[in-house]
Amino acid sequence: MSGGRIRSVRFKDGHTVDGLGEAFAAASNMQRFGPLMHGMMLPGFFTHQLALAAYMQSGMMKKVIAIPAEDRVREWRDWQADSDKITLIEAEEKRLELQAKTQEAENLRGVGGGAFIIVTAGNHSDELKPEQISKGGIVAINVVSRWQIRGKDWDLELASPRYGLPAMWEVDNENGAPSQIHPSRVVPFRGARLPAGATLSDEDKFWGDSRLMRVYTEVSRSDETQAWFAALVKKAKLLRFGVPGLESYDQDQLNKRVALIAQGENSLNATLFRASGGTDDPGETITDYQVNWQGIPAMMDAFDQRVAAVSDIPFTRLMGRSPAGMNATGAYDDLNLVKTVKTGQELELRPCLEQLDPFLLRSAGVDPEGVWWQFAPLSAPTEKEAADTFAVIMGAVEKLQATGAIPDREFAKGLQNLAIENGWLPGIDKDLAKLSDAERFGLNPDNDGSDPSSLQAEEGGDPSAEARGNLPATRQNARV
Repeated sequence: MSGGRIRSVRFKDGHTVDGLGEAFAAASNMQRFGPLMHGMMLPGFFTHQLALAAYMQSGMMKKVIAIPAEDRVREWRDWQADSDKITLIEAEEKRLELQAKTQEAENLRGVGGGAFIIVTAGNHSDELKPEQISKGGIVAINVVSRWQIRGKDWDLELASPRYGLPAMWEVDNENGAPSQIHPSRVVPFRGARLPAGATLSDEDKFWGDSRLMRVYTEVSRSDETQAWFAALVKKAKLLRFGVPGLESYDQDQLNKRVALIAQGENSLNATLFRASGGTDDPGETITDYQVNWQGIPAMMDAFDQRVAAVSDIPFTRLMGRSPAGMNATGAYDDLNLVKTVKTGQELELRPCLEQLDPFLLRSAGVDPEGVWWQFAPLSAPTEKEAADTFAVIMGAVEKLQATGAIPDREFAKGLQNLAIENGWLPGIDKDLAKLSDAERFGLNPDNDGSDPSSLQAEEGGDPSAEARGNLPATRQNARV
């Protein structure tokens, strides 16, 4: 690759093709052998340069890869800890540009695979343990593609807890000498797992099935359809000339006639043609090329819908509109998108971040004990939706409270945490923190230890006791 252009690509079998066009011609030849051969050959076909070629040559392919990566990190994550700790953690994430680099790694996951490299002081071939990291101990988190690093000494022992993992990673330096990187310093962003028994290299098995592999065929078909339509539009603007006795023209006469027509178009913005000379001389005719456009948009949408289905991206998100001739499915599409993004976050992104977090927290100067996080909501509810949700939750809280199954003090703690985590009363956490535990959680902070019911019995009884006799014991105490 030179100057951003792919000049030649070498296949694993040794032969070379020149240019992007021939690379995709080779891909087409491979696909002719059918789905079985296609599935067997493509993992070896998508070398680094060809994967980049497939990604860079198509705007649709870029979008299919970029949308999941963007959606997974757009709202980022909400840390659950003391406000001082959260401030330190978020500052460390910002210093390391973690959100942007996570999006970059997710893009690489879609193309074929990528990884975080945790850069610290010292020898990177040595194992890195979280307790070795002091405040500011992470120098940087660098992102590399799967083709920039390679595994060494793969563990193939089925009984081993590290089965299918390398004992060491290698990366080539500028001088060509490989550097060793311990696996504890590498956070891989891998594709979906491939079926067991696939005849692939250990490296390909590890990195799995990429999104690029999954959508390549359908995106190619969509792009081809768009190209054919563009060619049809270009053809529709052409004029058709009927020249009587064309077969009697010699080459010089024909060239002069074509030149005269072109000169008229350029100079006079008009078409010059020979008028009819009578019944026996019909003259030249000019007609427009007619195209029946009916059904073409729906056909193009059909190919794009196939891309949306294979990529698991709702059509409205992929194309920014509903399919032609169809009503927008609205909330249903939004629900599908949320489910898809959350699934990717939990099954693919969370394990990567959780592998990094023990090092990140210590580099932020925060004790990991009791610190956790959750992915931020993908969209903010409307005021009506928030009010409806609050009403439903509080109805459930009241019913739970009425059972008396939870002691009052613990119930108050849980309810306060619920209000703080949902942001129902902004700033209430700081005000509550200023109170003593008796004031914050106790229902009667001045209680001297005596039983109010016994005092009432000595004074003639509680006239309302009979009315609330069926209430659970904890709720009776709460109402004294």
